[in-house]
Amino acid sequence: MTGARAMRVAVGDPRAAGADYADAFEIRLPAPDGRTAEQWIRDALERLPAPLRLVVVLVHRHVLRFRLAPLGAAGTVLGWRVAIDEPDIVVLETSSSLLDATLVSRRAEPTRTSITTALRYRRPVLARVVWTVVGPLHRRIAPLLLERAAVVRSPATAGRTAGPGAAG
Repeated sequence: MTGARAMRVAVGDPRAAGADYADAFEIRLPAPDGRTAEQWIRDALERLPAPLRLVVVLVHRHVLRFRLAPLGAAGTVLGWRVAIDEPDIVVLETSSSLLDATLVSRRAEPTRTSITTALRYRRPVLARVVWTVVGPLHRRIAPLLLERAAVVRSPATAGRTAGPGAAG
């Protein structure tokens, strides 16, 4: 285990401008990590223990009512559509009748990864009520996802040490 702890940080991603809700969490690693932003978010979301992954999917589908693709569908991460996929940034998007959601995973440097969540309410009153219940759970789970991803690597990336932008 790396011992690295995720922390809530200021929201700096321009995709969060004008959002009704936004937060960001960042983890700093003791050594460089060569995973791309997409590999990080996949390791954070898709490599969760099965019971926790089930809870996340159930809340996304049935509480937030996100229209998610089938799990494992091409061009998606945990059912969220991959809108941008570059080595140092991946943007995931989904929506529901309540809100539009964006997740941004960014590799600012080989020892630092962040995840930003931005929500835009379509039905402000109802979305605020739902987020009042779901938000605290999200703020507990989001940093844990980063911390788990720091130690649980996909087999394809386990041996990498260079980071985005590194020569290799």
